[in-house]
Amino acid sequence: MPILVGVRPDQTKVPVAGLSEGSRDQLYLALRLAALDRYLEEQEPMPLILDDLLITFDDDRTRAILPQLGALAQRTQIFLFTHHAHLVELCRQTLGESGFHLHRLGPAA
Repeated sequence: MPILVGVRPDQTKVPVAGLSEGSRDQLYLALRLAALDRYLEEQEPMPLILDDLLITFDDDRTRAILPQLGALAQRTQIFLFTHHAHLVELCRQTLGESGFHLHRLGPAA
């Protein structure tokens, strides 16, 4: 049975357990996005719910994934929950004000 591994720039293979938490989160998000993309080829859209998933991403990796989420949001609904204000600012910088809808919940609303 194939085993899921990461490959470092020097081509060293690393088992998932050997990846950092952030790298694991990125890998699992990539798999989820690929599965959803394939699903959407033949099925009706279904929402993707992400709850503080980007918290383990550094700012550069967050900026890299946000346009991918924005493109996918053209095909289905994406909910990205966070309580980290800097992620909202990264969305503004990366996607622009019209590229996402911000809804604040709770006392800060």
